[in-house]
Amino acid sequence: MQQDNRKPQTPGIHRTRNEKRDPFAGARHFGGDPSGLRSQDFGLRLSLEEIWMRNYTESLTYHSKHRDPQGWEPMRGGRMRQFAITTGFILFLTFILTGCGGGSSSSNQTVTQVVLSPSNVSVNAGEVVQLGASAQNSAGNSVSATITYKSSNSNIASVSTAGEICGGTWDATFIVCNGLSGGNFVSGTATITAIAGGVTSNAVTVSVHPKVTAVTVDGLPVFCASMTQTRPLTAHAFSNGVEITNQVGPFTWTSLDPVVATVDTNGVLTARNPGVTGIFAGIASVTSTPAPYRTCMPVRIRVHTSANASTTSATLSTTQTQALGIDFDDENGITILTGDPFSKISNNIPSATVNNLTITAVSPGGAGIVAVCIPPACGNGVNSPVYSNLFSVNVTGTSPSTTVYATSSFAPPSGTSATMIPIDTGTHAVGTAIGLPAVPNSLVFGSQGTRAWLGTTAGLATLDPAAAQVTLVAPDAVGKVLAVSSDGNRTIVSNAANDPGFGVPIEPDPTKQRIWVFDLSTRVLQTITRAGAVAASFDPDNFKAYIAANDGNVYVFSTFFGLQNFVLGGSPVDVASLASMDFNFFANSGSLDVVTTCNNSVQSSALATAHQKVAPILNQDVMVAVSSTGLDIDTVTVTPTSGTQFCPPPSPAHSVAPLNFGVGSFTARQLAVASNGSRAMVLPAGLNKILIADGLPGSPVAATVSLPAGAIEPFSGGMLLDGNSAWVSVAGTNTIDLIDLNTNTDILQVASPFKKSDSTAVAPNLVVVRPK
Repeated sequence: MQQDNRKPQTPGIHRTRNEKRDPFAGARHFGGDPSGLRSQDFGLRLSLEEIWMRNYTESLTYHSKHRDPQGWEPMRGGRMRQFAITTGFILFLTFILTGCGGGSSSSNQTVTQVVLSPSNVSVNAGEVVQLGASAQNSAGNSVSATITYKSSNSNIASVSTAGEICGGTWDATFIVCNGLSGGNFVSGTATITAIAGGVTSNAVTVSVHPKVTAVTVDGLPVFCASMTQTRPLTAHAFSNGVEITNQVGPFTWTSLDPVVATVDTNGVLTARNPGVTGIFAGIASVTSTPAPYRTCMPVRIRVHTSANASTTSATLSTTQTQALGIDFDDENGITILTGDPFSKISNNIPSATVNNLTITAVSPGGAGIVAVCIPPACGNGVNSPVYSNLFSVNVTGTSPSTTVYATSSFAPPSGTSATMIPIDTGTHAVGTAIGLPAVPNSLVFGSQGTRAWLGTTAGLATLDPAAAQVTLVAPDAVGKVLAVSSDGNRTIVSNAANDPGFGVPIEPDPTKQRIWVFDLSTRVLQTITRAGAVAASFDPDNFKAYIAANDGNVYVFSTFFGLQNFVLGGSPVDVASLASMDFNFFANSGSLDVVTTCNNSVQSSALATAHQKVAPILNQDVMVAVSSTGLDIDTVTVTPTSGTQFCPPPSPAHSVAPLNFGVGSFTARQLAVASNGSRAMVLPAGLNKILIADGLPGSPVAATVSLPAGAIEPFSGGMLLDGNSAWVSVAGTNTIDLIDLNTNTDILQVASPFKKSDSTAVAPNLVVVRPK
């Protein structure tokens, strides 16, 4: 038999009737592998007899030029040496072929079935489609065999010896495909079969018709379909405006996003997860315009205990679990009780985790659990997050020991390097100093505590707490860390923010001010040319991050859409998300502003007075904001959406409890709020005390912590998750102090080793407590 050495044509590729082809092509096929090589034989398909005859008189030397079709070139040599080499090679090859099921026994080469694909073909009259044919043995492996083809009506669809279907009739040499009969386009159906080794293949139905020029789809819902609903779709084919649907074969169906909807081979659409996509049908290489389709978005999501739909909170001890239940109403008003597509988010993973529908208490503190519809599992193409009610978790007990990290933004003496010291909160011992790549200006942990980020004069660096190592990762991002995503992988940096040691912008020239977003998982640094960015916050689900600029602009960053911008006005200096995530709050120069998360719409201000800092209670919808004389504790009532509107939710209601510390006007360096809402702590500039608010949220009581003799002011610090203690650096004494928040006393002072460039001692003004 003569082997067909032409390159195989891809099934489904059309060739016009005037296109040239190889007139000398043979009819032999090798199970879809024209080279005759079988993959299960490691690419070796020479018979043992061929190898014996070739090597009995010639040795084999491999050459890269492949002069012989098998890649071997003969070279004369001694017969006895060649015989020994050849015999060993034959035995080795026999072992491989036999051991791998690739032996040449007649049973393995016997054709037991012939597979012809595709099962249906729709071809324009006068055009060509290549069939795929595979002769197989009883094990389902392809074997070498001569394949012939047969058409039930060669006047409708004729087939060449190479398996090429002509929509009409081939000429004698299989070069020209004639799609006309009596001056009209050929139209009708025929079946094609293939035969190899006496075995007949499955039949392929061929529909021949005038050239398809357009396809349309109907039957899609006017508005949306609820999850799991099905509906049949209908496709129509046209040839120059004339419908020919009854002449074509089965349509192919495609959904641009199978997460949102799928369509089977019969055109039955199944609504999967909320979102929008496009549906289109195709025939004869022509597809319809994708028709817009929507699986209904959730309007109201309810999270509760599995045992009681009205219970939306749990108090747990560590290691305890709580089973959740989730149901929701969609835009069609249908209540769905099972199979939710939502991401379950804990805003304080060190205290409580959520895995599917189970909360696990990890460490004392508070956490809020929210079910959210966000891409890529929900809301694809809509990109407007939908949030459930807040499920409140309180984990009882005392926080375990963790680590405090302290460093200084002041340059050290000449000849020395910047360092950071760790302090064990259990033993109060100072660990080995950690070297820094340059002088830092910021130190921020992600809420999970997996890593911290440092802005330095040499660029962005990251702290690995487990390895006690700081690594420079983005030298171009020379600025202050404004925010870190909850997982610790992404951070926002700005050089328009103030250096904490000098109180002036790191880059004073607005034309040179930049925002950077760095993703550690991809090592991608994005540069945003915007001036004035001084504060930022990632939402707990990491879907959005709000970046506040001191010129009243707010920038919205997301990996799911391009940078967005809206004007808030004033000069915002801080931003934080409400625990339930429906709204973000901005501390502004003349107000406490509220922005809807799903669409960035600006709500009425919660308060029309200036605020310096803002932070949430994590297990309650309560925002704590620093005014000029104290705190404003805003209990926020979020009204669920209803009807068909999922975004924006109704405007929230505010119940504000003001608290005056009685120290006159002050500037807050820092605000810390206990995750369980037990208290808040303010570090005021220029006062030798720490300001405390107990009894949050509704009945706040002011208290102060007096600092030791010689103290000038608190600089920087943080609380442990249970809210019972804090670590704060103190200027004047240049110490890092342990504060007992139950008794509001300074109970321990740890000396720090930091010095300025002039060798005078300085307190560390960058202190963080690792969440744990």
